[in-house]
Amino acid sequence: MMNYNTTDIYCLRFIKACCINLIFMTIKKWIYECICFVLTLNFFYEGVQKMAYAGVYGFWITHAPLIGTFGTVLQYTVPVIEIAIAFLLIISRCRKIALVMVILVEMLFILWVMSVYVFTGYVFWPYDALWNNPTWMQKMAYGLLLSWFALIALLYTSKKEKGKNLLRNTSAHVN
Repeated sequence: MMNYNTTDIYCLRFIKACCINLIFMTIKKWIYECICFVLTLNFFYEGVQKMAYAGVYGFWITHAPLIGTFGTVLQYTVPVIEIAIAFLLIISRCRKIALVMVILVEMLFILWVMSVYVFTGYVFWPYDALWNNPTWMQKMAYGLLLSWFALIALLYTSKKEKGKNLLRNTSAHVN
């Protein structure tokens, strides 16, 4: 059996802690990138699908309760916003803005669905690019899931930015 002095033990503990921290940081970064990738695919696909089937989506949105009067404007605005969010998620400098936009858009959608139930009592079938016949609960749960993903990624970016040095032009040996 080898005898280690205290310096060796402290060095080994430090190396072990650094390796664990490095693995944990790369896992967090990998999860962050996966979340951004999933959100990018989702919003790009939904935006392109709504543009490709503009007639069907336009008919649905012009007959939707509480927003039917704005249907012609929303027919093109919603897909453009979804595609814009997807492109902002690709650019690393704009991801924070895109993640906030994801949360806001999904919360607006959920509030709209809830207000349709509360104020009109009108039950109609939702339009969706991913599912054939989803229910409103499924749509709201999916919107909440996307919002939680965006919030997790947003919290990761805010923690990452806290460690940045704001005074970049100062030397390291300031007394």
